[in-house]
Amino acid sequence: MKVLFTCADKPTISRNRFHRELLQKTFGYDECISEGKSYASRIPSILARLPFKMLGKDFFFVGYMGHFLVIFIRLFTRKPIVFDFYLSIYDMMCNDRKIYTPKSLPGRVTRWIEKSSLQKADFIIVDTHKLIETLSNDYDIPKEKFVRVPLTINEENVTPQNVTRYKDVFTVLYVGSYIPLHGTPVIIEAARILQEQGDNTFFLMIGQGPEYQKCRDLANKYDLHNIEFKGFMPLEELNYYYNACDINLGLFNTGERANSVVLNKTNDAFRVGKPHLTLATDAMQEAFTDNEDIFYVNDIDPKTLAARILEIKNDPDLLRKVGQNALHSYDTKLSNAKASQIMEEKIFTPMRHINNK
Repeated sequence: MKVLFTCADKPTISRNRFHRELLQKTFGYDECISEGKSYASRIPSILARLPFKMLGKDFFFVGYMGHFLVIFIRLFTRKPIVFDFYLSIYDMMCNDRKIYTPKSLPGRVTRWIEKSSLQKADFIIVDTHKLIETLSNDYDIPKEKFVRVPLTINEENVTPQNVTRYKDVFTVLYVGSYIPLHGTPVIIEAARILQEQGDNTFFLMIGQGPEYQKCRDLANKYDLHNIEFKGFMPLEELNYYYNACDINLGLFNTGERANSVVLNKTNDAFRVGKPHLTLATDAMQEAFTDNEDIFYVNDIDPKTLAARILEIKNDPDLLRKVGQNALHSYDTKLSNAKASQIMEEKIFTPMRHINNK
């Protein structure tokens, strides 16, 4: 069988890279991608070549942020389309980042694109049952179309290692892009509470994004000495910090998107065997158990987060157990090998049957 892979986002990001490598090993492979630095430069290049690249292919695999590519491909073929949906751009733009409102023209267009892409795909890859339920209900999409596949990460550059601790004191790590979904101001407020209590827990914040300056301003306002900000860095450098800190933080915000997703950094934390502390959401509680392989807070009050950090810090045996269990959960439920197995069973094998008819 021959497959054509395409995506609108960078082809080198972890999930697109994983799919490209898996498809190359499994099928006769071709791709229509762009290395452009922005969507505005990548999309025209892809669309200009895509109809010609489609010739002679048995099915099509559309990677991350390819909503409109699914619609475009369906104009030219009735052959199967696999769509790595990952997340709702409509929810992200309207509800999380609030770039525009749901009832605005951009909001209505985004919703139409999202619904059409889901309707026209034959197999839709998502990572949680909660997201399947949400998309099926919101867009009237048959649940049978969806395939739950764990998030895939760059396992070559994110690995468990024995490294020198970053700080001698208990250290909490945030890695991310400071989007509203993550609730980073809650983390800063928790750091303030712990400093005012005389606790020496240290917070390391890595990344940059929409709420970065707000967090820096809060840290300056409170004159926090227990926090450090670092910018973006490559994974091979970031891996040291994953291993050198005591716990990694997830998301601390509410809403449909927060309730439906598992973050890449969650898998990164599990991959290196470090405890992950995050808000208890439906998506997270599908797979992980509090005080077994993860730590939860039940609300986004900074006082709750601060108290939970102290509780974890003061129980080193529990901290060690949860880290060990997290690594085991990664190996058995979250690994790239597990994702490959699910895709073979739920997508590729049925695809071969379709092709042989």
